[in-house]
Amino acid sequence: MPTGALAQSDEDVRAEVEALRERVAELERLAKDDVQSSETASTAPAEKTPRVSFGGQYRINAYTANSDDGRGNQTAARVRIRQDLDFRVTDQFKTHLQVELGHTDSNRTTSDKPVRVRHAVLDYTFKRGGNFQAGIVPLSDRFGDALFSSDWDYNPVALAFTAPLSRGELRAFVGNLREGSETKPNDDFVHYQLDYTLPFDDYANLNFGGTIATIEGLDGDSHLHANYGVSGSLALPGGLRLGGFVLGSHTDKQLIWGASGDGNGVAAKIELTSERGFGVLATYASGDSDRSGFLPVMAVGETATYGYWGYTGLLTVQGPTDTGFDGDAVNVSNNGFGLATVQVKYARPIAERFDIHLAAGWFGASDTPGGRDGFVGGDFLAMGTYHFNGFLALDFGAAYARLGDSVSGYPKGVRDPNPFDQPLSDERDKYSFFTRLQAEF
Repeated sequence: MPTGALAQSDEDVRAEVEALRERVAELERLAKDDVQSSETASTAPAEKTPRVSFGGQYRINAYTANSDDGRGNQTAARVRIRQDLDFRVTDQFKTHLQVELGHTDSNRTTSDKPVRVRHAVLDYTFKRGGNFQAGIVPLSDRFGDALFSSDWDYNPVALAFTAPLSRGELRAFVGNLREGSETKPNDDFVHYQLDYTLPFDDYANLNFGGTIATIEGLDGDSHLHANYGVSGSLALPGGLRLGGFVLGSHTDKQLIWGASGDGNGVAAKIELTSERGFGVLATYASGDSDRSGFLPVMAVGETATYGYWGYTGLLTVQGPTDTGFDGDAVNVSNNGFGLATVQVKYARPIAERFDIHLAAGWFGASDTPGGRDGFVGGDFLAMGTYHFNGFLALDFGAAYARLGDSVSGYPKGVRDPNPFDQPLSDERDKYSFFTRLQAEF
């Protein structure tokens, strides 16, 4: 073969190899693009298609009790339904909606009670930590439900933030509980809250919290209510845990019917619980005969609310006694008249599917006007719970209380000109037998 022809052949081979390399590189780029396109196609719908869950609470209460005002007996059965609809749109963004069918006690054709929105929350979590919620937001205090509680419908139109700060977590929110007239700034009820929770591994935690609320007073102008304090808990040897709080309050007198001056006071709680089911709770709130003692924010609105802050069934309530006969339950301050309590409980499983809850409490030391006794009452509860499974349970039990004439039930709040539930020097016995079938999921 001629030398020139061989040289030409080598050049052709090199050209062909280079062309093949370029083609292979091009195919690799195309393949990579196809993979990326496929990944985008597979992940984009997942980001845009929410993952949906349906939680809820279906409750059927039945009970007999002598009525809150002592005029006769109550015997009733009623149904309440709360249905959740939760969308997880992305790992960072989700929504929560809860609608409620109120307590229905008659149903010839369809329930005569309306269905209302209880929660409606936009929930966003930042990639570097922290979260905000906006909408109709359920909010509870960090003081054991002594000040305000989402379990008792403290669900304002709110913007709430939580964020990591140093070793702890900061929570801040502003909530509008009553707008009134949009052109009248003095008729609102706006709640500002700041909490800082500091954990110490698994054995202890502290919370520092402050509440400022601006509320329309009895004179039509805007006035101030404030709560502030510290709470915490500490693990002790032997499965014991010690917890409690110290709180202060200030309430402008225009928020309290008949007060001669601004309300100021302190409250404290100490609680010792055991893994074996025993609990001892003592509380104290200072008071005055014109309701100007310590007050929680739950007592100062036009519609007073409540929280699960105690152990017993009538002067404080549990879930199965949170129904049509709960009007004698008192908040931690007995609506500003002051209150001291000592409560004990034994609550634990005694079989694979069966729990018991036994409780007793003494309530007194109220500073009430007009010669009323400082004794508020004694309260006793015996309750059992049978768990059909992890979602459906049947509660049943009985409660008894000896009520003094200084009971100021939580619905009275501090705006009612008649703050007591019964006449001067009138003590009475209150009892109830109750059952509750509840599914929660």
